[in-house]
Amino acid sequence: MHRQIAAQGEQWSTLAESGVGQAMAVLGGASTVGLVAELLAADEAAVRTAVRQLAAGSSVRALFDDFDLADRILRDTPAQVRRELHVRAAKLLHDKGFPADAVADQLVAAGAADQPWAAVVLLTAAAAALANDQIDRAVERLELAYRATRDPAERATIAIRLVRAEWRLSPSNRTRNYTRMRAAVRAGRVPAAGLPAAVMFLLWHGQTQHADQALGQLDWDQLDEAAPKMDFLCAWLRSAHPPHAQRHHRLLAAQARRRSASVLRPSPHLLGAELLTGLFAGRPRDETGTLAQRLLTCHRLDPSTVETLAAAVHCLIYTDRLDTAAAWCDSLLAEAEARQAPTWQSIFAGLRAETMLRKGNASAAAEDAVLALNHVPAEQLGVWIGTPVAALVRACTLTGRHADAEAQLRRPVPRAMFESRFGLPYLHARGHHYLAVGDAAEALRTFRRCGHLMRRWHMDFAWLVPWRNDVAAAHLALGEDRHARAVATRHLELLGTATRHRTGGVSLRLLAATADRYQRVRLLRDAAAIARSGGCDLELATTLGELGAAHRAVGDHDKARLLIREATRLADSCGADPLLHDLLGNRSPHPTRPAPRLRPQPNALDTLSPAERRVAELAAHGNRNRDIAAALDITTSTVEQHLTRVYRKLEIARRTELTFVLGETGSSVSALG
Repeated sequence: MHRQIAAQGEQWSTLAESGVGQAMAVLGGASTVGLVAELLAADEAAVRTAVRQLAAGSSVRALFDDFDLADRILRDTPAQVRRELHVRAAKLLHDKGFPADAVADQLVAAGAADQPWAAVVLLTAAAAALANDQIDRAVERLELAYRATRDPAERATIAIRLVRAEWRLSPSNRTRNYTRMRAAVRAGRVPAAGLPAAVMFLLWHGQTQHADQALGQLDWDQLDEAAPKMDFLCAWLRSAHPPHAQRHHRLLAAQARRRSASVLRPSPHLLGAELLTGLFAGRPRDETGTLAQRLLTCHRLDPSTVETLAAAVHCLIYTDRLDTAAAWCDSLLAEAEARQAPTWQSIFAGLRAETMLRKGNASAAAEDAVLALNHVPAEQLGVWIGTPVAALVRACTLTGRHADAEAQLRRPVPRAMFESRFGLPYLHARGHHYLAVGDAAEALRTFRRCGHLMRRWHMDFAWLVPWRNDVAAAHLALGEDRHARAVATRHLELLGTATRHRTGGVSLRLLAATADRYQRVRLLRDAAAIARSGGCDLELATTLGELGAAHRAVGDHDKARLLIREATRLADSCGADPLLHDLLGNRSPHPTRPAPRLRPQPNALDTLSPAERRVAELAAHGNRNRDIAAALDITTSTVEQHLTRVYRKLEIARRTELTFVLGETGSSVSALG
């Protein structure tokens, strides 16, 4: 054994000092006697003899394939000698027609690419590395190509490729390559084909001025093969960044005219453009779902299709194909994980969180949202952070974790997020958090801001954010039934019929809260029918719970018990603890007990504190919460809390019943103002 080790050491020492050994180590798996001889400019017969002597009884082929030995030789070879050998090896392999990968490895090892053909070889090899998810190798090759190129436009193109390669791992705007790309945009050096990608990266980080500058440089006559990507960019701008679409409406108009005369090919970008354009133009939901499925089925996840596939999943969500959307999110998440792309994982985890939220599964939505936020540092998520944060805030609110929701709302978000579609679900979630913690006035302001943006951007669609229903809910919490009824009715008018979209059922449920007990049953029955077909278990649980309470109010206790039991089961499966608590409180232990009367027993009124009694009497005379607060020198939030306790103690559901409950006892209290 000792003799064998000593022999191997002597063999290594001889090889390390031999030019033949160094050449073999540089060429690696490409080594042949002929190539070694050419690399050293030596006689082939002499090289063959030297190789046999160096092999010392071993197989010559084994000697060529001993990579550990090659590494040891290269480590002991002087740096300058090693570099010169790699430079010569790159030229030799290129001249012999070796694949770009082999040539690029020699160039990278040399750290230089002075030959005129080097940049093309490096870019070809980088593309191959990216296709095999070898991100580090691709970045090394692209970086060397960038240094080897002197043309500003080519450098800008390579910088964008570097940003795309790094973005799948870490979408930061603080990297050298992101700075290079931004500088190229500012200098007007980005070729037309690279501008769509540059605009998307800039808008991801909310750098609107640079994005506008890039959009201003677009020229349709220079796009050629890149035109499909521009088609998708224009449709994506309308759907995700409407203020930019409005500022560049002439560009979009030119794009629409050009596409109207083009033949639709099965390109992912053209399909994505067709999909988004149709979604916001009112294409039938079935057609949108079919086109989204086609896009997802025909095109694999890769760096150039991430945005188009995400758009297709969004379209499935917006058209309520929630089970299909969830299945595609699972598939794309698995592929992103297999390809080691944390940014892609974050995107599709966020989309799955939004899907689960619309299905009413708050617990699953929270898990997916946390997953999306943990894959990539939050500060690198740009304006897209609105998607997972909104899902997490909404899920925490529905599960009663209000402190966690508030903590997420304190998370810094880019100001530019509110100039994008991603700010809309964020405002929706924030408003519902305020509503849940008793600050209905702030909730109303938040919902109105959301509606203002949607109208200004010409994106006032119920399937995007049903802000009018949100405003109606806030008015109900403030005891402003007339306003709530008007806004919910307007939502139904815009839908055409309540059955046209699942949010119509929510409007009916809100209207039921302002109706008398008999009309309430009819409205809630219609709302429950819509909720059953809408795919949201949480909305169905909420509606069934209110329908059960309505049946109990008219004396139908058997029906009430069955409805509340089903609602309780659904709320429990959704993880909606606050709703579950309310439903369990509504469940009567004595089904045959008569319904609570509007005029309670005298001892029920006696349970009110003096402050609660005063607030209740003023509210019974139609005074608004802020007027009551001003009259009693308390906050609006305190008024709301008093009324919540009053409703619970008097076993009533809303403000309008206070008149009947208090009866003559409140007659001496005059209305304010």
